[in-house]
Amino acid sequence: MITIQSGKLCIPDIDRFVGFAGDDSVMTKQLVLLNRTSNRCTYSLCLRFDNDSVCTVPLTASVEGDDTVLSWEVRAEQLLQTGIVTAQLKTVDSDGSIAHSTKDFFIVGSSAELDDDGSEMEYVTPSQMRNSINQALETITATAPYIGDDGYWYIYDPEQGAYKKTEYTAGGTAPDSAMSDTSVNAVGNRYIKQYVDVSCADKVSKSTTVAGYPLTGNISVSNLAAAVQGDLYRTDVRPGFTPGTTGQMGIGSNGEVFFCTATNVWVRLTDYLYAESKMDLIAEVDAEDVEYLDDGSMYLQNGGVFIRFDGGDVELMKTDDAYSKAQIDAMIGNVEALLAQV
Repeated sequence: MITIQSGKLCIPDIDRFVGFAGDDSVMTKQLVLLNRTSNRCTYSLCLRFDNDSVCTVPLTASVEGDDTVLSWEVRAEQLLQTGIVTAQLKTVDSDGSIAHSTKDFFIVGSSAELDDDGSEMEYVTPSQMRNSINQALETITATAPYIGDDGYWYIYDPEQGAYKKTEYTAGGTAPDSAMSDTSVNAVGNRYIKQYVDVSCADKVSKSTTVAGYPLTGNISVSNLAAAVQGDLYRTDVRPGFTPGTTGQMGIGSNGEVFFCTATNVWVRLTDYLYAESKMDLIAEVDAEDVEYLDDGSMYLQNGGVFIRFDGGDVELMKTDDAYSKAQIDAMIGNVEALLAQV
């Protein structure tokens, strides 16, 4: 049973088949609108076929208990194409409001006498085939090029609906110089060249190269990398002398790394060894964390500088904490001179 409840259309697999193309008034499908008994609405089934054609089928409605039963008598003119048919119920209330259900699908089977679009298949007899071929040949012959009495080729101009004289003679005395000079069909040469010029104007020229390699050849990855290597980075870079392009990387004679920030402007990149010598590596360490430091570690604590040695803490003396020789001489005299007198 096909049901619609709360706007959801549900078609069981057993009810999906609605007949074969050409069937007329053979099958009737019923859609039960659950828990709805309004008799002031009009109902229609919207069908969309695989070729995007759409058919709207009016449904007859009858109330049965708490439900409304909608009937669809399947007609031949409603089956526009075989295959999958998307279906959706459309409800129009008396006040003009419109509501749609969700979508589901039916299946229309094909028949031997009809095409997929539901129209009758056309059968062509051998005589009809010969007549069609002869008619095509007559059409082609009527507009084919020909040689006039003056020895020049004449071609048909479809815009003017008449033949016009070309600049080419039947003997090929004025062939297109840009085409092969061995062809006896000068008119063919001209139009072939026009076709090539127009159709292939946006194609890559055979003379076009990539990093010096022609596109007609097989460019290997290694060859392409070697060809563009000099444009990716420079070697033996000397700032102020080596040319460079913005964004290039460079390597100095001693392994230094450079970056080109502007045309011919190289800036050396700092390595970690150079940066380490410029950084303050002494950190402030709390007393309770000192025991976790390795021997040789330097640290700050309470304004003093310490070094970890044999599991202990040795405070390093700062220049402000010691007297200079000049200060000692000022206080007690020249110690060296006094010792010399002893």
